[in-house]
Amino acid sequence: MSIKENIRNEKRYERSLLSNAHLARLSDNFLTQWMKFSKELSYQSIAIYYPFDNEASPLEICNYLHSKNKEVLLPVIKNNSKILLFAKYDMQSKLVKNNFGIVEPKDKEFVDIEAIDITLIPCVAFNDKLFRLGMGGGFYDRTFSKKSSTMLIGMAYSFQYENESFQEKHDVKMDYVITQKGILK
Repeated sequence: MSIKENIRNEKRYERSLLSNAHLARLSDNFLTQWMKFSKELSYQSIAIYYPFDNEASPLEICNYLHSKNKEVLLPVIKNNSKILLFAKYDMQSKLVKNNFGIVEPKDKEFVDIEAIDITLIPCVAFNDKLFRLGMGGGFYDRTFSKKSSTMLIGMAYSFQYENESFQEKHDVKMDYVITQKGILK
């Protein structure tokens, strides 16, 4: 088993132990961190993700973003490829599960990746060099392999920190990582 697989298995197991009540408290903490951090940012459009498998949840942040009239987007897998497209998402959007069981907007109005100011990206693990380890499909790495102007922010629980250097040359570095305890830059 590779280093990445070992880390992924360990961190996903730790994540699976979180209770619903604990997840809700952590979600509030992410919103607090986001509100402090985002005061310094100028943005109109932001891509988030719908949490899956006890991932750090950006849904409280999403509600806040909608209240501030920000354009919120969700990732959609492009025609069973390993590339993500981003579709507009508001409180009235109907959501459906894709082949992986991950929620996507049913009606898809896509936005060009270059028009996205910020993208929040789920992490299974992250390190102090701001590389993230995802679920293993490489969707975000492929999508953002040609660095756009989009600010990439990994989102993870603090226990998902890994001091091991697991990154490979094809992995995309985050600009920041947000945890329930703070921001790494």
